Amino acid sequence: MNYVIPIVERLKRENGKILIFTHENPDGDGIGSMLALCSFLRKKGKNVTCAMKDPLPHIYDFLPNAHDIKKLPLDEEFDLAILVDAAGSFRAGADIKAKEIIRIDHHIGGNVESIYDYVDPYAPSTTTVLGRILRYWDEDAIDKDIAMCLYAGLLTDTGSFRYNNVNKETFAFAEFLVEKGVDPNYMSTMIFERNKPSTIFLLKEVLSTLEFHENGKVAFLTVRREFLDKTGAEEEETEGFVNFARGVEGVEVAFIMIQKPDKETWRVSLRGKGKVNVQQIARKLGGGGHKDAAGCRLKGSEKEVKEKILNAIKEELGKSEEKVLLKTA
Repeated sequence: MNYVIPIVERLKRENGKILIFTHENPDGDGIGSMLALCSFLRKKGKNVTCAMKDPLPHIYDFLPNAHDIKKLPLDEEFDLAILVDAAGSFRAGADIKAKEIIRIDHHIGGNVESIYDYVDPYAPSTTTVLGRILRYWDEDAIDKDIAMCLYAGLLTDTGSFRYNNVNKETFAFAEFLVEKGVDPNYMSTMIFERNKPSTIFLLKEVLSTLEFHENGKVAFLTVRREFLDKTGAEEEETEGFVNFARGVEGVEVAFIMIQKPDKETWRVSLRGKGKVNVQQIARKLGGGGHKDAAGCRLKGSEKEVKEKILNAIKEELGKSEEKVLLKTA
């Protein structure tokens, strides 16, 4: 092997307490990366703790060691903290007490936490980036449990291998994980086919808010706090709802606005289909992400936030159309 991954040498040297954490409102890539790295490092004799701010979403409760995840913030200080699947430690939503922080990620931009950071914005998932690290260190140490966690991130962050971040490496990595014991049918069933009744009732309410703008190129949904109260659903159950808007023919940009408990803050998830860079839209609104999947948080009334997002999308749509005209001119 004619290349070096510095973070591996750094982790080999660490004999103190290690914290692995991910962003608030965690998804399959963040949780899968955290659990996979935690299990691997424990096999290497390391003292490791996994923690995140928000509760474990129901759809990931089957992943090995998922219930060992602690809740941030933690009182103790760690010798080393490893952030996975986030643009910076600020995305944890809680204070992190550590002498050093290292970032493993695939988001565009973000903070440089350490000289040992490993960030590849072209990778289909953070678990793919982590997979390179673990395979470089000791491929034989990747067992079925670790492979399942890595696959969870790969499956969810590629939209079940449908998004344009899918490439040759995606399928090669999936093949490797299947060889390690992953059952693709089982993984898909556990993640996508275990909806609670409350999730379906919530979806019914949310779909009633569907709106189209810009001649059908933009579609969005709204999750009001009253919907959650009415159905008894948790915010985590909204995961994937934005894809119902994204999946409409002719839609180029879709987004969902989720009202937080204070009723003044909105968590926004944006999705694209390749023509419009939603990461640029999110960045203008104070957030970030990927070309086809990004997000941000905004404060204001429902009307104010909606108009702010639509204006940002309209501006980016205009740029996209200009590029098309220039190519055809």
